[in-house]
Amino acid sequence: MKHIYKFGVLTLTISVSLAWVLNCTSFNEVQPPPQLANFDNFNIITSEWVAADQWVATSVFGLPARACEMNQYRLTNDLLEKSQLYVYSKIGDNIRPLPFTTNTSTAEIRYDYTVPKSSQLRIVTIGLKGKFTPAEEQKYRYVLIPNSLAKKIPVNMGNYDEVKWAFHLND
Repeated sequence: MKHIYKFGVLTLTISVSLAWVLNCTSFNEVQPPPQLANFDNFNIITSEWVAADQWVATSVFGLPARACEMNQYRLTNDLLEKSQLYVYSKIGDNIRPLPFTTNTSTAEIRYDYTVPKSSQLRIVTIGLKGKFTPAEEQKYRYVLIPNSLAKKIPVNMGNYDEVKWAFHLND
């Protein structure tokens, strides 16, 4: 009788543990974000990936920096006032939204962007600590979304894969 009791308690414990694990992890697949077929994607302006290959040495708050202007004809002051600008960096296979900071054993580098009154997108890399050497073969792309649409979209703009899928972007 004692063995049956132990077997019953063990079975009950395993069943409850298994149910708890399944409830926490679920069998559902991760669903991609909804494509924005209901939204007017024609109002969304994107650039192609543009190589940042002409850097100018400068400084930002006394720190060494380099700047590269991305001459894109679609950015106007009027358009920038009515839209949200998202800029993405592609270094090797890694795509990240700007701004971001990289840390290595020898340096800490900040990647950012500005849009001065000239309406040219300017990519800026700033050496925060250590040896300042920007990454080779950098490419950048922007996505410009009207303010009225930016408030409605169910897309994590910090996740480039989600942005690419939702707005039907080609790499």
